[in-house]
Amino acid sequence: MSHKRPIRLVAVFCLLLTLLLAACGDATSTAPAAATTAAGSATTAAAASATTAAAASGTKYKIALVLGSSTDSFYTSMQCGAQEEARKLGDVDLTVQGAQTWDATLQIPIINALIANKVQALAVVVNDPKALFAPLKTASDAGVKVMGVDTKLDDTSFEVTNISSDNKALGVVAAKTMAGLINDKGAVALPALPPGVSTVSDRITGFREEMKANHPNITLVELASTSTGSNEADGTVAAINAAFVAHSDLVGIYATNSTISDATVAALKGLPADKQQSVKVVGFDATPTSVAAMQAGKVQALVAQKPAQMGALAVDNARKALMGQQVDKVIPVDGVGLTAQNVTDPNFSQYVYKSSC
Repeated sequence: MSHKRPIRLVAVFCLLLTLLLAACGDATSTAPAAATTAAGSATTAAAASATTAAAASGTKYKIALVLGSSTDSFYTSMQCGAQEEARKLGDVDLTVQGAQTWDATLQIPIINALIANKVQALAVVVNDPKALFAPLKTASDAGVKVMGVDTKLDDTSFEVTNISSDNKALGVVAAKTMAGLINDKGAVALPALPPGVSTVSDRITGFREEMKANHPNITLVELASTSTGSNEADGTVAAINAAFVAHSDLVGIYATNSTISDATVAALKGLPADKQQSVKVVGFDATPTSVAAMQAGKVQALVAQKPAQMGALAVDNARKALMGQQVDKVIPVDGVGLTAQNVTDPNFSQYVYKSSC
């Protein structure tokens, strides 16, 4: 087998991500400039004065970060980035909390307790865009600076900012990558739009729109409901097995989060060896398990987000808001494409998610 085709696909994948990053800007090097719009020398002087006063008095800004869950390496990486930024700034008293599972009924009491403890700023990975509205609006009305991170409310009018990946654009990148892997033809399975999870919905929408607009020979097969939360893995395995029975021409699977990626790998193990080799998987999120599957040839490409950067930006911009500086209403964070060929390069391996800080 020629080695030119895999190298070409890697190049295409990286080129697509490069173009996306050029469009979004380099969030790592420009985040402070993008997140804050200068409002003249008076604002700058006031912010500098506030910083000096806080340092002199020993006062610290009380900022809390509420994770989507405490057991997901994506959110562990977000916590690491937030804690490192707080240490660097020196005048931030940071609290990081999260329930063990993605569940709004568990997240709401955490938020209420933080409000009762008089946090000044609250950055939240919103588990439910409707259920979280009331407690976060209550916080905002009480003077707390409220920010969305990774996900968002349906109504963000009272939020200071929302910090997240441009998931729709990254979904387009995933679609183009998949098209290259399967020679622009065949059936590709993907999850149905999940209720209440804006990030995953955007990834699916971007993927669908790109396929419909530019890849007429690719047929999209919607998986039966994969459920969410603790049942998502089992639901995904069952849905993929059913898809292979119904669609013998299935040649690709788009896994929109790490749980679905892992479940896809598990489902493929039950297929004949030739089918395992022919089905291409493009996944989202660079968990250690997903990266190991990619290096073993079970997954062909991953779109990695930058949760550590999101955590750092959350702390940095919460502090700026408390200092009276202007903060952009939306702060996009770019992504990076990982393949088995580039993931050992330190420039790329830094984006593999962490299991601990």
